[in-house]
Amino acid sequence: MNAMRDPAGIPAQPFVFQALMVITWALHIAFVHLSMGAAGLAIYAFHARSAGEHWARLSTSMTKVAKVGVSLLIVLGVAPLLFTQVIYDPQWYTSNVLSGRWALAFIFTLLLAYCLWYVFYESNRARAKRRVGLYAWGALLLFCLDGLIMHALSYQALLPGRWMNWYAPSGVADTRGATLHAIEWARYAFIMGLSVPVIGVFLIAYAHYFSGRRDCDVGYLVFARELGRQIAKWGFLSSIVPMLAWQFDLPPESGLELLPGGWLIVGALAIMGVWMRLPVTKGHGYLPIVASFMIDALLAVWREVIRVRYLKPFGYDIHSYRVHSDTPSMLLFFLTLTGIGGVVGGFYLTLLYRAGRTAGRYNADKPVRYLASGALSILGLWIAAFLAYGVMVSLRDGFN
Repeated sequence: MNAMRDPAGIPAQPFVFQALMVITWALHIAFVHLSMGAAGLAIYAFHARSAGEHWARLSTSMTKVAKVGVSLLIVLGVAPLLFTQVIYDPQWYTSNVLSGRWALAFIFTLLLAYCLWYVFYESNRARAKRRVGLYAWGALLLFCLDGLIMHALSYQALLPGRWMNWYAPSGVADTRGATLHAIEWARYAFIMGLSVPVIGVFLIAYAHYFSGRRDCDVGYLVFARELGRQIAKWGFLSSIVPMLAWQFDLPPESGLELLPGGWLIVGALAIMGVWMRLPVTKGHGYLPIVASFMIDALLAVWREVIRVRYLKPFGYDIHSYRVHSDTPSMLLFFLTLTGIGGVVGGFYLTLLYRAGRTAGRYNADKPVRYLASGALSILGLWIAAFLAYGVMVSLRDGFN
């Protein structure tokens, strides 16, 4: 594996990319949970429309949430994938080659799933025929399949001791890449199952968000808030079962079951489940969904601890990766992250948040206008700096 590393090395210390990988994966998986949970609830509410108009309205809303959530999980999934390829490139590329057909199938099935969901989104009306739900079911099943493919590719990367047996069973090379060789069902069930409590706490935040609008139906918001509490309560408590199954499925020789990471997640799930047993009031606001994201952050850290422990017996240590420091490019990267991501992204988020809580037309107030001006200035400065840096490097290489 060390021989398979990029001979050019990496431009900064490995822990930088490790931290960025963990942070961005936490953001990615948060939208995976939101999208899957919203999709499941949208389908259930679609079939429960006869029980009241609240269900029909909820189905339409959650269909929109899932549609936007899938696009965000795809975009946010690029960053952790790239950081993985920087420091775990031998494992990731080998796993993809061993299951090459599935890695390619992921792209096409995701495209098909999103198209099916979009058909459901356009067709989900109060009096839509029940067969419209078949598009949603098809999309949901394909989303689950895509999650399974990503899980298998990630898990196979942790098992280099089995690679040769998968590549050449009985000594005969199999280059088809037609098999998903390793699946840890407890891990997959736990990570995908977190979609249930996440959509519950999202409904609580959803009801709080729209409670500030005078044109919203109070009865509908109370319905959504209480439904969210019930889903979150049972979702968090039931998630303890697959989490414990995953915990006890870890290799005994790794010593992982003795580390606090997995048990912290179990404890956090129990605390959230007990908290959601209490009546939810407007005072809860966004606290439950923030706490839920902290569980995703714990999961991201625990996932990386597991990866380090799995690869340690094979002598693979990311901190021994050859480093060729490239301060200008790293500086440009972090300035882009804080400037474009912070100021420009902050402007869009603030604008969307305030506009959504306003009935009718939204007129931006001073803070939002200042953010808009700052975002435009930062964007112009970033483009100028990016072009200037590129020209400087080109001229330097030309003279050399």
